[in-house]
Amino acid sequence: MVLASLPLDLLEELLLHASVLSLKTGDVVERQGGAKRVFFPLSGMLTGVRTREDGSQYAYLHRGRESAVNAIGLARAEATVAGGDLVVDIPGVALTLEVDYYRQVLERSPALTRTLLTHASYVVSWREQAADCSGHHTVRARTACLLLMLTAHQSVDSIQVTHARIADVLGARRQWITEVLGGLQVAEVITLERGRITVLDRNALWHEACDCRSNVDSVLGLQLAGRFEVTG
Repeated sequence: MVLASLPLDLLEELLLHASVLSLKTGDVVERQGGAKRVFFPLSGMLTGVRTREDGSQYAYLHRGRESAVNAIGLARAEATVAGGDLVVDIPGVALTLEVDYYRQVLERSPALTRTLLTHASYVVSWREQAADCSGHHTVRARTACLLLMLTAHQSVDSIQVTHARIADVLGARRQWITEVLGGLQVAEVITLERGRITVLDRNALWHEACDCRSNVDSVLGLQLAGRFEVTG
């Protein structure tokens, strides 16, 4: 999405310097505190996961082809990215740029700067909507919202994901996730197989989800548009 919003000559230059990264489910493509690349997913979904002092984890971002990862945090040399592990939850492909080259282009390219600012406005909106989600929304509602996000990035209703992985992403107990998924299956919203969840009724799942589902709607809208509407 970020790359597709750039002028053709700039896009061609960036592609010459980009590396292709295959995203395989479960791979950790970046470790906490080690941000050195900017990721532009073409398909799939990356999840940023932080680890609390007690060892439990929680997700703080989900990014697919509608956005980029580290494009904002690594924009300036004095900036630091205190992110977490970057984990592949939906397989796909991403292009990556080394941070030094990315910063050089950003300094001399108003077009890239404008696109980055547009991207940043969406990121801020997503973060504001999801702020304190774990403290205000039920595990059932958050689980439904995550399933919507996973299907949005995979574009199909059958998701390869385990109860344990959902628990890690939401920072919840696995037992709670199993109970929630069982309830959704009884309600005929989803079906469960080993390591796979299939959404039967997306509309019902949407109504089960917390208000953060608006982020899913935003992602789907951007994916449909195929590019940012960059102004200025």
